[in-house]
Amino acid sequence: MQNDKSKLKNDFKKRLYNFTLKLIDFIDKLPNDNVSRRMGDQLLRSGTSIIGNYIEGQSSSSKKDFINFFNHSLKSSNESKLW
Repeated sequence: MQNDKSKLKNDFKKRLYNFTLKLIDFIDKLPNDNVSRRMGDQLLRSGTSIIGNYIEGQSSSSKKDFINFFNHSLKSSNESKLW
């Protein structure tokens, strides 16, 4: 049986994964004009880097490294809100 902390981590990772899949689907449905392509490309980069940095942080060699990756993930999340 998972403890609460482990369950929270797994739930968070699933939410990030589902967000990424929905984001890709959303971007794929954008109109094929110049502005939508450029904004979609930037949203794809910032949006997918959220889970990328989080997953990379999970295998960090130190707590400082983990916090750094988590901060990058948070920054990407904030950037994605702009687009």
